Amino acid sequence: MTRTAPRDRFAAIKTATLAHLEQHGCGCYPYADGSLLATLAAAAGAATVVELGTALGYSAAWLASTGAQVHTIDRDPVHTRQAQSHLARHHLADHVTLHTGEATDILPALAAVSADIAFFDGFAPTTAAIDALTTTLRPGGLLIAGNMTLGGQADQIRAQLASWQHTDLGETLLAVKPH
Repeated sequence: MTRTAPRDRFAAIKTATLAHLEQHGCGCYPYADGSLLATLAAAAGAATVVELGTALGYSAAWLASTGAQVHTIDRDPVHTRQAQSHLARHHLADHVTLHTGEATDILPALAAVSADIAFFDGFAPTTAAIDALTTTLRPGGLLIAGNMTLGGQADQIRAQLASWQHTDLGETLLAVKPH
């Protein structure tokens, strides 16, 4: 039996993100597997998602495609403008609120959101970014931390989340916030 990869509904956003990265060298990387994010959001019945690291909207599109309301944060206004355009083209703009600025400044205002999923896809992860992101996550909610192989404070984050139900997939760490 031959298995084929599912079609990437948002391949155009991923391609645009990679082209933008090549042209600007700004560290704007799309998450490797958008369909995994959508599968996790659907399985969790996520109504609200908070994302750190918008880039050009690839992961936000996948998360919003499940019907979730996504709050996504990126420090680069060029990225958020382009993400808005991509999301509008895919009829997802009503499901995504874009925030431009430093995540540690914006996340405290989103703490009342009580997100079902918090997704880190910024640069190398830091304990401060994960701490700020998890304040938006409801008890029993799912943390998806990408870029764990980029170094940063990944080992400290793993230790910090050791008491959570979690699994380490290498690049991505999945953890459920305790009740």
